[in-house]
Amino acid sequence: MTWHVFIKELKDSMRDRKTIMLSVMLPILFNIGLLFFMEKIIMDDSVEQVNVAVEQNPDKLVLDWLEELDEIEIVSTDNPVHLVEEGEALVAISADENFSLKLENNEIPEVIVQADPTSTKGGSTQDLIANTLALKQQEYIQQYLVESNIDPTSLEPFKINIKSMSEGDDTSLYLISIFAQLIIVLAVLMGGLPAANDLFAGEKERKTMEALLMTPVNRLHIIIGKWLAISTLSMVSGIFSVITFIIGVNVFTENLADALQLDENIGFFTISLLVGIIFFALLISSLQMLISLMANNLKEAQNYISPITTLAMVPYFILIGVSANELSTMHFLIPFLNIYALIKQLIYGIYDTTSILLVAGSSAAFICLTFFIAYAMFMKSKWVLGKS
Repeated sequence: MTWHVFIKELKDSMRDRKTIMLSVMLPILFNIGLLFFMEKIIMDDSVEQVNVAVEQNPDKLVLDWLEELDEIEIVSTDNPVHLVEEGEALVAISADENFSLKLENNEIPEVIVQADPTSTKGGSTQDLIANTLALKQQEYIQQYLVESNIDPTSLEPFKINIKSMSEGDDTSLYLISIFAQLIIVLAVLMGGLPAANDLFAGEKERKTMEALLMTPVNRLHIIIGKWLAISTLSMVSGIFSVITFIIGVNVFTENLADALQLDENIGFFTISLLVGIIFFALLISSLQMLISLMANNLKEAQNYISPITTLAMVPYFILIGVSANELSTMHFLIPFLNIYALIKQLIYGIYDTTSILLVAGSSAAFICLTFFIAYAMFMKSKWVLGKS
C-alpha cells in the first residue's frame, strides 16, 4: 500500500511545472552557469589591462618601470587622484620631481601609489605596482652593496621557500570545493521543497487531507509514501546536480578538469557522492515534512521552511576555512555538516570508506528521529487537519 501512495504522490508532484523546474532544470542551469563563471572568469589567465593615472611628464625611470607591466595602461593627467575618483582609472601614481637624480645622490625620493580600498581590481593593481617597485628597490640595494664592496649574501643568511602541500592547483581545487558544496546541497534542499509544502500544508489548505484519511489506508503507509515522494524529488535534483557537475567539469572545462583529476577515481567519487546525497535527501525530506505538518497553509509552510533552509547553509560557511586534512570524525557525524565535509573530502581526492559510513550512519539516526516525530504528529488530528 505504501508503494501505491508513493507513486500517486510522485505523479501528482511531477505534474507541477514548478517541481520539474526546481528538481531538474534549476540544478542543470545552476551547474552550467557556475562552471562557466569559474572557468571563463575566475580562472581566466588572459591579461586584462587596467588604467593607471600618472602625473604628466613623470620621471623617465619611474615610467620605464611601469611600462614593464603588461597588466596596466598608463594614462597621463594633471591630477591622477581626480581621475581615480571619477572612475576613469583605478590607481593614481605620483613621484617626486627629479626622482632619478635624488636616487643617484643617495637621497630618498618617494613614489605614492593610491587606490580606492573598496575596489578589488584597484587593490590588486596597487599591490602589483607596489611589488614591482619593491623589486626595483632591492635591485638598487644590491647594486649599492656591490659598489661598496659588501657581499649582498651577507644580508641574506638563509632562504625562505614557501611550498604547497598539494601537488595540484590549490586555487582551482579550493574554488571547486566551495562551488560543489553549494550547488549540490542547494539542489537537494530545493528539489523536494515544493512537494513537501504541498503534500501536507497544501492538502490541509485545500481540505483534501480529510478525504485521504477516510480511506482504509493506514496512516503509516500514507506518511511513508509522502516522505518517499519528497525524498525522491530531492534525490533526483541532487543526482542531476552531480551528473551535470561531473560532465560539465570533464567536457566543458580544462583548468577545472586538470585540478579535479577524476579520470582514475570517477567511479568511487560518483558512488560516494550519490550515497551522501541519498541519505541527505532522506534527512532533509523528513525535516521538511515535519515543518510542513506544523503549518496550516502553503504560505505559512514557506515562512517556516525559509529560515530552516538558511540555517542549513551555516555548516557551509563553517567549513570554508577548514582544509580537507583537518576534517575529523566529528565532522562526519554531525547532520548537515557531514554532507559538506564529505563533498570537500572527495573534491580533494581523499577517498575514505569510513567517512562515507559515518555520514550514512549519523544521517540514518537523525532520519529515524525526525521521522518518528513527524509520524507522531501525523497521528494527531490537530497537526493533520490544521485549524478549522
